[in-house]
Amino acid sequence: MLGQINPMEFLLGAIILIILVYGLYYPTLKLSQLGLLVVIAGACLLYGPVTYVGLFKLLVILGGLAILLMLEGTPHHRSSPPLILLVILGNLLLVSSTNLISLYLALEMQTLCMFILVAYNKNSLKAAEAGLKYFVLGALSSGLFLFGCALIYRSIGGVEITLIMSSSFSYSLSAGFLLVTVALLFKVSAAPFHVWAPDVYGGAAT
Repeated sequence: MLGQINPMEFLLGAIILIILVYGLYYPTLKLSQLGLLVVIAGACLLYGPVTYVGLFKLLVILGGLAILLMLEGTPHHRSSPPLILLVILGNLLLVSSTNLISLYLALEMQTLCMFILVAYNKNSLKAAEAGLKYFVLGALSSGLFLFGCALIYRSIGGVEITLIMSSSFSYSLSAGFLLVTVALLFKVSAAPFHVWAPDVYGGAAT
Protein backbone atom coordinates (compact mmCIF):
# COMPACT_ATOMS: atom_id res chain seq x y z
CA MET A 1 0.00 0.00 0.00
CA LEU A 2 2.82 2.40 0.85
CA GLY A 3 4.05 2.55 -2.72
CA GLN A 4 0.60 3.55 -4.00
CA ILE A 5 -0.14 6.40 -1.61
CA ASN A 6 -0.63 9.74 -3.37
CA PRO A 7 1.66 12.60 -2.23
CA MET A 8 -1.52 14.33 -1.08
CA GLU A 9 -1.83 11.89 1.82
CA PHE A 10 1.69 12.66 2.98
CA LEU A 11 1.03 16.40 2.67
CA LEU A 12 -2.14 16.15 4.74
CA GLY A 13 -0.27 14.05 7.30
CA ALA A 14 2.36 16.81 7.59
CA ILE A 15 -0.40 19.42 7.97
CA ILE A 16 -1.96 17.40 10.78
CA LEU A 17 1.37 17.18 12.61
CA ILE A 18 1.88 20.94 12.26
CA ILE A 19 -1.58 21.68 13.63
CA LEU A 20 -1.15 19.24 16.50
CA VAL A 21 2.19 20.77 17.50
CA TYR A 22 1.45 24.47 17.01
CA GLY A 23 -2.27 24.89 16.42
CA LEU A 24 -3.46 24.75 20.02
CA TYR A 25 -0.84 27.25 21.14
CA TYR A 26 -0.89 29.73 18.25
CA PRO A 27 -3.70 32.21 18.96
CA THR A 28 -3.80 33.76 15.47
CA LEU A 29 -4.32 30.46 13.64
CA LYS A 30 -7.28 30.90 11.28
CA LEU A 31 -9.43 28.14 9.86
CA SER A 32 -9.29 29.93 6.51
CA GLN A 33 -5.50 29.43 6.49
CA LEU A 34 -6.01 25.79 7.41
CA GLY A 35 -8.55 25.45 4.60
CA LEU A 36 -6.03 26.91 2.17
CA LEU A 37 -3.54 24.21 3.14
CA VAL A 38 -6.20 21.56 2.55
CA VAL A 39 -6.96 23.05 -0.88
CA ILE A 40 -3.26 22.95 -1.73
CA ALA A 41 -3.23 19.28 -0.76
CA GLY A 42 -6.29 18.70 -2.95
CA ALA A 43 -4.51 20.39 -5.85
CA CYS A 44 -2.14 17.40 -5.91
CA LEU A 45 -5.01 15.52 -7.51
CA LEU A 46 -4.63 17.63 -10.65
CA TYR A 47 -1.35 15.93 -11.48
CA GLY A 48 -1.57 12.78 -13.55
CA PRO A 49 -4.59 11.24 -15.27
CA VAL A 50 -8.04 11.82 -13.80
CA THR A 51 -9.47 8.63 -12.27
CA TYR A 52 -12.49 7.70 -10.20
CA VAL A 53 -10.22 7.31 -7.18
CA GLY A 54 -8.91 10.85 -7.70
CA LEU A 55 -12.44 12.22 -8.03
CA PHE A 56 -13.49 10.53 -4.80
CA LYS A 57 -10.45 11.98 -3.04
CA LEU A 58 -11.31 15.43 -4.36
CA LEU A 59 -14.85 15.01 -3.01
CA VAL A 60 -13.43 14.08 0.40
CA ILE A 61 -11.16 17.14 0.35
CA LEU A 62 -14.01 19.50 -0.54
CA GLY A 63 -16.28 17.98 2.11
CA GLY A 64 -13.59 18.31 4.76
CA LEU A 65 -12.95 21.92 3.76
CA ALA A 66 -16.66 22.71 4.09
CA ILE A 67 -16.72 21.21 7.60
CA LEU A 68 -13.64 23.19 8.64
CA LEU A 69 -15.20 26.43 7.41
CA MET A 70 -18.43 25.71 9.30
CA LEU A 71 -16.42 25.44 12.54
CA GLU A 72 -15.45 29.13 12.45
CA GLY A 73 -16.78 30.88 15.53
CA THR A 74 -18.07 27.76 17.30
CA PRO A 75 -16.94 26.83 20.84
CA HIS A 76 -13.66 24.89 21.02
CA HIS A 77 -13.20 25.33 17.26
CA ARG A 78 -9.42 25.55 17.69
CA SER A 79 -9.12 21.97 19.01
CA SER A 80 -11.46 20.29 16.51
CA PRO A 81 -9.51 20.74 13.21
CA PRO A 82 -6.81 18.14 14.03
CA LEU A 83 -9.47 15.49 14.58
CA ILE A 84 -11.31 16.45 11.40
CA LEU A 85 -8.04 16.40 9.45
CA LEU A 86 -7.38 12.89 10.73
CA VAL A 87 -10.84 11.86 9.56
CA ILE A 88 -10.07 13.34 6.12
CA LEU A 89 -6.74 11.53 6.01
CA GLY A 90 -8.43 8.27 7.01
CA ASN A 91 -10.95 8.69 4.19
CA LEU A 92 -8.19 9.33 1.67
CA LEU A 93 -6.29 6.25 2.80
CA LEU A 94 -9.52 4.26 2.68
CA VAL A 95 -9.98 5.14 -0.98
CA SER A 96 -6.36 4.11 -1.65
CA SER A 97 -6.61 0.78 0.19
CA THR A 98 -5.67 -2.32 -1.77
CA ASN A 99 -5.97 -4.97 0.97
CA LEU A 100 -8.11 -5.68 4.01
CA ILE A 101 -5.47 -4.65 6.53
CA SER A 102 -4.99 -1.16 5.08
CA LEU A 103 -8.78 -0.91 4.72
CA TYR A 104 -9.21 -1.71 8.42
CA LEU A 105 -6.51 0.73 9.56
CA ALA A 106 -8.00 3.54 7.46
CA LEU A 107 -11.47 2.84 8.86
CA GLU A 108 -10.21 2.83 12.43
CA MET A 109 -8.21 6.04 11.97
CA GLN A 110 -11.37 7.96 11.18
CA THR A 111 -13.64 6.01 13.53
CA LEU A 112 -11.49 6.69 16.60
CA CYS A 113 -11.58 10.41 15.83
CA MET A 114 -15.33 10.27 15.33
CA PHE A 115 -15.73 8.75 18.80
CA ILE A 116 -14.11 11.87 20.24
CA LEU A 117 -16.03 14.28 18.04
CA VAL A 118 -19.39 12.72 18.94
CA ALA A 119 -18.71 13.06 22.69
CA TYR A 120 -16.93 16.40 22.29
CA ASN A 121 -19.37 18.39 24.44
CA LYS A 122 -18.20 17.43 27.92
CA ASN A 123 -21.09 19.28 29.57
CA SER A 124 -23.79 17.23 27.83
CA LEU A 125 -24.91 13.86 29.19
CA LYS A 126 -26.58 13.18 25.85
CA ALA A 127 -23.28 13.61 24.03
CA ALA A 128 -21.52 11.31 26.50
CA GLU A 129 -24.23 8.67 26.01
CA ALA A 130 -23.96 9.00 22.23
CA GLY A 131 -20.18 8.68 22.36
CA LEU A 132 -20.37 5.57 24.56
CA LYS A 133 -22.94 3.89 22.29
CA TYR A 134 -20.89 4.73 19.22
CA PHE A 135 -17.75 3.37 20.86
CA VAL A 136 -19.35 0.08 21.90
CA LEU A 137 -20.95 -0.56 18.51
CA GLY A 138 -17.80 0.59 16.72
CA ALA A 139 -15.76 -1.91 18.72
CA LEU A 140 -18.30 -4.64 17.88
CA SER A 141 -18.16 -3.90 14.16
CA SER A 142 -14.35 -3.77 14.25
CA GLY A 143 -14.26 -7.19 15.89
CA LEU A 144 -16.58 -8.62 13.24
CA PHE A 145 -14.42 -7.10 10.50
CA LEU A 146 -11.21 -8.59 11.91
CA PHE A 147 -12.82 -11.99 12.40
CA GLY A 148 -14.02 -11.90 8.79
CA CYS A 149 -10.50 -10.97 7.65
CA ALA A 150 -9.12 -13.93 9.58
CA LEU A 151 -11.55 -16.31 7.88
CA ILE A 152 -10.73 -14.88 4.46
CA TYR A 153 -7.00 -15.22 5.11
CA ARG A 154 -7.50 -18.81 6.28
CA SER A 155 -9.39 -19.58 3.08
CA ILE A 156 -7.12 -18.03 0.43
CA GLY A 157 -3.87 -17.27 2.27
CA GLY A 158 -3.90 -13.54 1.58
CA VAL A 159 -5.80 -10.30 2.16
CA GLU A 160 -5.25 -8.53 -1.18
CA ILE A 161 -8.57 -7.41 -2.66
CA THR A 162 -7.61 -8.51 -6.17
CA LEU A 163 -6.71 -11.96 -4.84
CA ILE A 164 -10.01 -12.20 -2.98
CA MET A 165 -12.06 -11.26 -6.04
CA SER A 166 -10.38 -13.94 -8.15
CA SER A 167 -10.71 -16.72 -5.56
CA SER A 168 -13.02 -19.70 -5.95
CA PHE A 169 -15.98 -20.35 -3.65
CA SER A 170 -15.52 -21.84 -0.20
CA TYR A 171 -17.59 -21.82 2.96
CA SER A 172 -14.84 -20.14 4.95
CA LEU A 173 -14.49 -17.40 2.34
CA SER A 174 -18.28 -16.88 2.26
CA ALA A 175 -18.41 -16.62 6.06
CA GLY A 176 -15.58 -14.08 5.98
CA PHE A 177 -17.37 -12.05 3.31
CA LEU A 178 -20.54 -12.12 5.41
CA LEU A 179 -18.78 -10.86 8.56
CA VAL A 180 -16.93 -8.12 6.69
CA THR A 181 -20.16 -7.03 5.00
CA VAL A 182 -22.05 -6.90 8.30
CA ALA A 183 -19.22 -4.87 9.86
CA LEU A 184 -19.28 -2.36 7.00
CA LEU A 185 -23.07 -2.11 7.19
CA PHE A 186 -22.68 -1.29 10.89
CA LYS A 187 -20.15 1.39 10.01
CA VAL A 188 -22.44 3.12 7.50
CA SER A 189 -25.60 2.52 9.63
CA ALA A 190 -27.43 0.70 6.85
CA ALA A 191 -30.64 -1.18 7.63
CA PRO A 192 -31.08 -3.44 9.54
CA PHE A 193 -27.92 -2.38 11.41
CA HIS A 194 -28.96 1.25 11.83
CA VAL A 195 -30.73 1.23 15.21
CA TRP A 196 -27.80 2.98 16.92
CA ALA A 197 -27.75 5.91 14.50
CA PRO A 198 -30.63 8.06 15.91
CA ASP A 199 -29.15 8.11 19.43
CA VAL A 200 -25.65 8.91 18.21
CA TYR A 201 -26.75 11.56 15.72
CA GLY A 202 -29.08 13.10 18.31
CA GLY A 203 -26.30 13.46 20.89
CA ALA A 204 -23.55 14.62 18.53
CA ALA A 205 -22.91 18.25 17.70
CA THR A 206 -23.64 19.55 14.21
